[in-house]
Amino acid sequence: MYFGKGKIEIPNLTEQIKTPTDSSTAVFELPPAPEEVSGGEELFHFAVQEQEEAPSENFDNFDREAHLQLMRQNVSKYNYKIAYKHGTRIVSSLLANPELNAEWGHVLLEAGKPQEAVSALQRITSKDTVKSGAAIDMAFAMLRSGNADGAIDFLDEKIKNSNDVDLLAAKAAIIGEHPDTTRRVAAEPIFLRCVKSNQPSPDANYWYGRFLMQRGDYQNSKIYLERAAKAKPNEPRYIARLGMAEFYLKQDSNAETLYKRALKINPYDYNTWFSLGELYLSKANESSFSPDIRQKTHQALESYLKAIENDSLHPMANYRIGLILNGNGMNKEAIKHLLTALEKKPGYIPAMQQLSSAYIKIGDTTKSMSYLETILQIDPFDKVAANEFNRIKKLR
Repeated sequence: MYFGKGKIEIPNLTEQIKTPTDSSTAVFELPPAPEEVSGGEELFHFAVQEQEEAPSENFDNFDREAHLQLMRQNVSKYNYKIAYKHGTRIVSSLLANPELNAEWGHVLLEAGKPQEAVSALQRITSKDTVKSGAAIDMAFAMLRSGNADGAIDFLDEKIKNSNDVDLLAAKAAIIGEHPDTTRRVAAEPIFLRCVKSNQPSPDANYWYGRFLMQRGDYQNSKIYLERAAKAKPNEPRYIARLGMAEFYLKQDSNAETLYKRALKINPYDYNTWFSLGELYLSKANESSFSPDIRQKTHQALESYLKAIENDSLHPMANYRIGLILNGNGMNKEAIKHLLTALEKKPGYIPAMQQLSSAYIKIGDTTKSMSYLETILQIDPFDKVAANEFNRIKKLR
């Protein structure tokens, strides 16, 4: 089957990839790509290039109100990258108004700038009258900035003066993501208290469903995620997470439908694009029909490329792209993505294995052996790396 200008050679995927993962950082293992491309067929050359942003608008030609409206419009479309650019032009005005300050803090958090969000939101969240939404954004910004304990303490103060179930559920969600895994168990009773209240909120059900998924309880996770999605049927976070539950429950068709539905609402969600890629790669892995394997791997590659289009430094999407390109003999292109993956995930052995394979194929034995040496420093018992190191050493 042909795609673009040629045929795609697929890595021999023999390992299942349905592994529980947090949406923000996926960790899946696949075997190294084959040493050679079989069959002597023409390789498929997918246009993998550095992703470039669309030409920037001349923001300075707009007045304050125009920037504000464009920021809001982009927020409504989930395009937080552009919303952030408009907001930066009117920061002083946003910070001067408590309502706008809360909006700006949310933009910063969703744009992946939690430390800036903390700095902005602390101007208003110290007040007892702050709305729960802003307080929750502040807590998650603190968590994403590496201050989980501070986030919990902050919410405890807000809970003293409020009966809002979402504040309590947010506390449970943050405990459930605490870096100290021994503390995460404390989230369960808090979640149960929230979801068994008279009016459990959609967010409470969503956060609890996500917590259950992280524990590997996919069936119960699905129940609570369905409740959240039923209450807010157009919330892409709920839909995408429900798709993940279906994926782990091996309901691939349902998962694909839900992922695509979520992406139709929010096409900028790089994590959902990555999840869709994992779904297609899993289906390729499970197939024994060569044309189907080729098609599904091609679809996976397209999804991973969409992920890095919206987050160029996404480590696992870059790793997956590098893995597929390596399997197609596009080793120089693969190296660029694998280096990005390794930069964001230092010490990630699968990326180093692929880099070693790519460099030996382009004739750079020094770099190939260097990555193998690093792998053996991390894991002296890695037989694959040891055997390959000795093999290359004999050839030099």
